[in-house]
Amino acid sequence: MSEPSPPDAPTTRRGRPRPDETVQRDEAVFGQVQAAGAEGVTRDKVAADIGLQPNQVYLSFFRLKRDGRIVRSSGTGRAIWTVAPEQPAA
Repeated sequence: MSEPSPPDAPTTRRGRPRPDETVQRDEAVFGQVQAAGAEGVTRDKVAADIGLQPNQVYLSFFRLKRDGRIVRSSGTGRAIWTVAPEQPAA
């Protein structure tokens, strides 16, 4: 019997890769969050600034939050998004 060959590189993601357009949109949204600094930014502000639909911005926020790049807080009745604090290396 032959043994199955090991994969070339381990993958941490499942499913198909994101389209380049989606990756660029996420980076544009992240750039807006970074530019807002500690003050943070709302979904509607990002959408207006870069000309996207609010639901597209929300999807980008979801992915960026999942990846640990941004965090959500609320204090004014609306969700405010800021860059996640740096995590110390283990």
